[in-house]
Amino acid sequence: MKYVLIDDERMAVEHLKVLLLKTGKIKEQDLVSFTNPMDAIHYIEKEKPQVVFADIEMPMVSGITLASRVRSSCPGIEVVFVTAHKQYAVEAFEQYALDYLLKPLVLERVKKTVERIEERLKEKSVVSPMDSPKILIKLMGDAGTFKDGMMLDYKWRSGKVRELFVFLLHNRHRFVSKYEIFEALIPEEDPEKSSATLNMILYRLRNKLQQHDLPIVIKFQDDAYKLVYPDEVQVDVDLWEQHLKTTPIITESNLSTCLNYMALAEGPYLKNLDYPWLADQHEIYQEKYLERLRKIGDFYFNHRYYEDALEIYRKVYKEEPLHEWLNIRLLEIMGLLRNERGRIHLFEEMKETYEALGVPLPSAVLDFYNKQS
Repeated sequence: MKYVLIDDERMAVEHLKVLLLKTGKIKEQDLVSFTNPMDAIHYIEKEKPQVVFADIEMPMVSGITLASRVRSSCPGIEVVFVTAHKQYAVEAFEQYALDYLLKPLVLERVKKTVERIEERLKEKSVVSPMDSPKILIKLMGDAGTFKDGMMLDYKWRSGKVRELFVFLLHNRHRFVSKYEIFEALIPEEDPEKSSATLNMILYRLRNKLQQHDLPIVIKFQDDAYKLVYPDEVQVDVDLWEQHLKTTPIITESNLSTCLNYMALAEGPYLKNLDYPWLADQHEIYQEKYLERLRKIGDFYFNHRYYEDALEIYRKVYKEEPLHEWLNIRLLEIMGLLRNERGRIHLFEEMKETYEALGVPLPSAVLDFYNKQS
């Protein structure tokens, strides 16, 4: 693993190097230092290191500009800013920096940064959407299978073949009895005819998987079926659930990772597939997605990144316009941003929405708006 250190002052970059080595957790051969930020950019774009320490104030290009540029070629790179001025910290975190160090550097503070780096890299090693699996099956948003980054075109001739594949994916963690499949997919057939129909559908589905060279097997056991696949095949819902379990709280150190997972999970579960057996599942996953959005919005709001908070809360509002607490929070942010025109427009929009749905505007929302005026 490589760490890139960038500071236009040679003594400063050497001092940082010494402190990192003193932590006892980084080897000298893993450190690469530069005093010319442009040379550093070229190295980063070519070698794709995991972590970069960048001084913010450099004559050729600022550390913040450098971080923005290298993220386009290394989207998973972690950035630690180094600065002599604390006021740059807020701007640093707007770039989703992992951490920032204030000069003069001290060993104990550097140790904390290294621990934070270890925590982030460990979190990524579990599973990260930035390191896409060889085969990714998406069930959130537009369903599809991506192999080496390219979406496969199954060219489904039969809707039942596709539905069985989706049904087995939906129940991928257990064996599903053939009678459960009958009830969900072939409800009007008699048992004997249903078995024949199911065998034909299974035959076509197995052929479809083989045509696309997918290492997915339909295992049969005790009159039940289950999809079996190796670790190279990942399902977005599993990645999402694992992320929620391992990262329940949003912090400065994991915000960037949380945003990456939001991009992975964006979109309703099995969008545009209106199978009867899916009726309750759309709402279950949608609520998890919206709850995560609310937590990110809360993080931004509590750290006074009001414009970012407004953008996130707006996404929730689009899905839950009658959420009283959210109505008040949006109006509050408009007030904090001193956007009077936007505040008035938002309130009128809320009133119209409530009226259109035949629901009275909550008195708490009206009272809050009037107190702001």
